[in-house]
Amino acid sequence: MKKLFLFAVCLAFIWQSCNKNTAPVVAASSAISATIDGANESFNTIDSSGYRNTATYYSAFISAKTSTSATADKMELDIYSPNAIAVGTYSLTKNYNPPFGILIIYKINGSSNFANDYVIDYTGNHPASITVSSISSTNIEGAFNGTLIAADNSGATKTITNGKFNVDVK
Repeated sequence: MKKLFLFAVCLAFIWQSCNKNTAPVVAASSAISATIDGANESFNTIDSSGYRNTATYYSAFISAKTSTSATADKMELDIYSPNAIAVGTYSLTKNYNPPFGILIIYKINGSSNFANDYVIDYTGNHPASITVSSISSTNIEGAFNGTLIAADNSGATKTITNGKFNVDVK
């Protein structure tokens, strides 16, 4: 579990270093929504979004909050790949290949302590995926789902279904 925690922290730091847009932006055309443990939640305040493409490393990342409040819930979706991000499904597998893979983080009540977050399970015991249905230099759209585990190793989980995103990237 220490490897899981360390890997998730590393991905979170990579994601933070890639932020292009640091101020929250409320945009009617950009949003993330999901059903979390049976309750619908909308993340309409885009926190950050963008792409990072190099000759050997590609990523797409989006982050949004339920409001501009400091205690708003937050959803972060990231894809890291050795190939250009394209239309298709990116799934979590037991044989993940760091630093490549997906990252889904659900932060409750404006959490700034990673131990309070819910993250994908890199042991592969709980499935998760992000599907890109449309991608351009200005927008990324798709779906996501999975079971997230508590980063504090308590065994608590959050089940995400019907996840959707349509986010303008800067």
